[in-house]
Amino acid sequence: MSPQRRLFLVTWLVGLAALVEAWTRYAAVPAVAADEAALQALTVVLTITPWVAGPGVLVLLRRMPSGGVNLPHAEYWFTGERRGPSLDRLAPHLDRFGTWLQVFLIGVLALFIYERVDPRSASISALLFLAWTMAFLGGTVWWVRRVMAAFPEPDAATRGVKRLRRPRRPGR
Repeated sequence: MSPQRRLFLVTWLVGLAALVEAWTRYAAVPAVAADEAALQALTVVLTITPWVAGPGVLVLLRRMPSGGVNLPHAEYWFTGERRGPSLDRLAPHLDRFGTWLQVFLIGVLALFIYERVDPRSASISALLFLAWTMAFLGGTVWWVRRVMAAFPEPDAATRGVKRLRRPRRPGR
């Protein structure tokens, strides 16, 4: 098991512990009890979404004969005999994204509880949520850049296709 998968599993267990804490300690708080449907939705999202967006994508991709990956040069990396090794190279990145999503959702759960336990914190909670979401989006952009760097443009000789230039206009 890769270190990224172990970290994903640890953060998923931390997310479950946060949910147990939210349900056992804070579910009886009147403001949380009034918003029980939101807590139930957060529970479902927190337990399922990191798996679906992280390691679950790899399971789906392995069942597909080709395609499913939207990256530059995917036609080179994710077809034929390169597909298996390329999916193996993609697996740690998907685990990292699942971990990152799990951390974000744990923070959303904490802000949800914080805002309802202390009603005076509504404005600061909104600012924290905005900052947390911006950090998540920034981290997601960083993750996308790392995935793209893991699958660079192949050499023209190994691609078997020459890079075509647009023909010049006459007189230029």
